[in-house]
Amino acid sequence: MTTEERVIAEIAEANPVPDAAPSSAQDRAEAERVLQRVLADAGSAPPPRRSRPLLGILAPVLSLLVVVVVAAVILRTGGSSTSGERGTSRLSITLRAEPTPQTPRITKGAMSREIALMRRRLATLGHGFTVQQAGATGIVVTGPASRDSERARVTRLVAVSAQLLFYDWEVNVLTPNGKTAAAQLAAQSRSAISVSQGGRYGAGGLGAGGMSLYDAVKLASKQAPLPLSETQSRKGPSYYLFGAPGSAACAAVAKIDGAAHQQSEGQHCLINGPDSSLTDLYSGLPAGVTKADGHMLRVPQGTVVLQAANPSASVQIQPGSPDAEFFVLRDHVALFGSEITNPLPSTDSTGQPDVQFGFNGKGQAAFERVTKAVSHRGANVSVAGAEFNQHFAVALDGQLLTVPQIDFHQYPDGIIGARGADITGGLNPQSARDLATELRYGALPLAVTVVR
Repeated sequence: MTTEERVIAEIAEANPVPDAAPSSAQDRAEAERVLQRVLADAGSAPPPRRSRPLLGILAPVLSLLVVVVVAAVILRTGGSSTSGERGTSRLSITLRAEPTPQTPRITKGAMSREIALMRRRLATLGHGFTVQQAGATGIVVTGPASRDSERARVTRLVAVSAQLLFYDWEVNVLTPNGKTAAAQLAAQSRSAISVSQGGRYGAGGLGAGGMSLYDAVKLASKQAPLPLSETQSRKGPSYYLFGAPGSAACAAVAKIDGAAHQQSEGQHCLINGPDSSLTDLYSGLPAGVTKADGHMLRVPQGTVVLQAANPSASVQIQPGSPDAEFFVLRDHVALFGSEITNPLPSTDSTGQPDVQFGFNGKGQAAFERVTKAVSHRGANVSVAGAEFNQHFAVALDGQLLTVPQIDFHQYPDGIIGARGADITGGLNPQSARDLATELRYGALPLAVTVVR
């Protein structure tokens, strides 16, 4: 046995990591596959620019709701950039827990749930990791000696929120004038119709009225802050730092990302963000870039910026790419991922891999309520021979998965949620298992920021 193996064995024996709930061998195998995919993706670029694909389309189990597009989900974790393979050192990650609209106070119970879920995620790596509370809001994760890239991977695993959100699309999505699409459809506003009805890839996809990230954040920054509500996905403002077109800061970012060829003339680049505080925003700047090199924009509580759904599973569009498009929404969530139950990999009616899930009582009522409202609005705005089916949107950690329409003729009172729903389209058996496992973990009850 090597020295490293002895150290790991001693740590494992002294610091067992219990599961938060019993798991089968199949669950553990699936969790390990998810982890390996997360680790492989995380190693491709240093934080804070990070990505992990999750592919999916949402449609009712008992009907063909609409043909919708495949999306690549960009997940983000906090913290400063790692510096490459400089050897190994004992793993130690310090995080700070922060409230969310659903958990507005950091209580002992909330911290216990946060730590239990982190331990369950880390248990997929085997023994040797500990998660301990440090003070009222601090969390310290320790583990065996690891390289810098491995530290970044573990950081992703404990910091990703995996928050699945359902929105009434037209009621929440804003057009460039700052008004919702729903408020302008009766007058048949062109921009409202474009955002509502979508383009080649449907509503919420590319070419469907989206904006560049800078323009979307700029529009979002002009919205009035809203009082905190349990229907919001984020507590407090969100901060972005942009570089001017052609600036040295943008060149530095492009060099770090290895994407200098993607810089478009005349387009602002994202230097850092989004972050929940200015301290975090400015502490994670690329080497050689200062806060004076950028233009800070603040998105108030009650407004969110979501990346457009990606129509291609094979092409991952990074948020900083000129090909990426974004939408601004009022942050009024109709249904949270915590209200879905038993996500399982399966196959749809055509034999293609999918992920099926049910709803708990609250989730079923919310799903039926939002689809009913969407259907009724479609009937009301479809006048004078023009039909405008309306939509609901599904988002995961900052990106739209899908924005399916509801045919108000076929479903005049919405969709019954008793049989659940499924995510399908563009999945293979492995990615379906991965997605089901990730949804089974659920979102962390508290937000976390990496301190060091």
